[in-house]
Amino acid sequence: MLAGLKSLLGHVPLYVALQRGLGADRLRYRCLEELALADGDTVIDVGCGPAYYFERLPRVRYFGFDTSPRYIEYAQRRWGGDRAEFRCEVFGEQHLATIPPADAVLLLGLLHHLSDSDSRHLLRVAGRALAPGGRVIAVDTCFEPRQGAVSRWMSKNDRGEHVRTPEGFVALAREAFTDVDGEIIDDVTRIPSSFWLMRMRAPVLTARST
Repeated sequence: MLAGLKSLLGHVPLYVALQRGLGADRLRYRCLEELALADGDTVIDVGCGPAYYFERLPRVRYFGFDTSPRYIEYAQRRWGGDRAEFRCEVFGEQHLATIPPADAVLLLGLLHHLSDSDSRHLLRVAGRALAPGGRVIAVDTCFEPRQGAVSRWMSKNDRGEHVRTPEGFVALAREAFTDVDGEIIDDVTRIPSSFWLMRMRAPVLTARST
């Protein structure tokens, strides 16, 4: 049953409805509020999915990346244009020469799908993509000591195969950033769940490809 539900998430309207039904959309809105983006900012959204929260953004210059053709087609059809580009690609170093330095990089619900090695690589590239003073924000399902039985079950059965403790996420981030902090969010979804919201600034490596 659970496997069947996970497979249905490739159906975009169902995925969006499920996110809103469970309250997961509020988690993403919380991240956007945290960033306090302004008109004219440049945003890179890695793992953007169908970007159903795009309308919550101010008039930013937006670059969305995802590996699902269905999600990208949906997002491009709805919001693609002068302000937004959606690419069905893996975000990597090759994009640093063609995208302006970013005021913010979004990694919303992504790191718990990536291995330690892939997470390290992505975080380093995200750091190099930032403009001076830019920041990266991530939010992921996590394991944490105070979570109840339902929340722990949700963490164990998440689609992501690399759900970590907050300390595990922070350890990876500190290899790429000198300023890392975060907080556990457990009050936004309708089913008890624990998430680690992580803020990253001051990348260790700041040079961009030319």
